[in-house]
Amino acid sequence: MAGRPDTEDYRALFLADAPMMDMRAPTEFARGAFPCAHSLPLMSDDERAQVGTCYKRHGQAAAIELGHRLVSGETREARLARWRAFALQHPQGYLYCFRGGLRSQTVQQWLRETGVDYPLVLGGYKAMRRFLIEELERSVACADLV
Repeated sequence: MAGRPDTEDYRALFLADAPMMDMRAPTEFARGAFPCAHSLPLMSDDERAQVGTCYKRHGQAAAIELGHRLVSGETREARLARWRAFALQHPQGYLYCFRGGLRSQTVQQWLRETGVDYPLVLGGYKAMRRFLIEELERSVACADLV
C-alpha cells in the first residue's frame, strides 16, 4: 500500500467523510466519536486501566513495557488483522488515538511492519474535537440569528 502523509487537515477529513480507525479504548469511544470513526482499539478498557495505573506508579517506560506485554502474541495478531483489514478496505482512511500519540503511532508502526503504510491524524481526537468546537463557535459568531 502506497504511503500517504499524516494529516492535521481536519476540515478535509470531515468534508470527505474520511473513514477513521479510532485506537482509543471502548469507553473513550463511547463517550464521544466522530460519524466516520470505527472503534478498533489498541487496548481493552481493562488493559488501558492497567497501563494507566502503571504509568502513575512507575512512569512511562514501565507503562509502555506493560502495554506491549498485554497486547502481544495472539491478542496482538488478532487486533493487527482487524486493523490491516480496515486499512485495506478503506485506503483513503486514517487512524488516531486521543492526542495522536503513542497508541496511534504504535499501531501505525505495527501496520508498516506488515507492509501497510497507513497515515494518522496528528493531534488525534482531542485536536479534531477542538477544531469542530472552534468552527461551530466561529459560525455562530458570524450568523445573523436575529
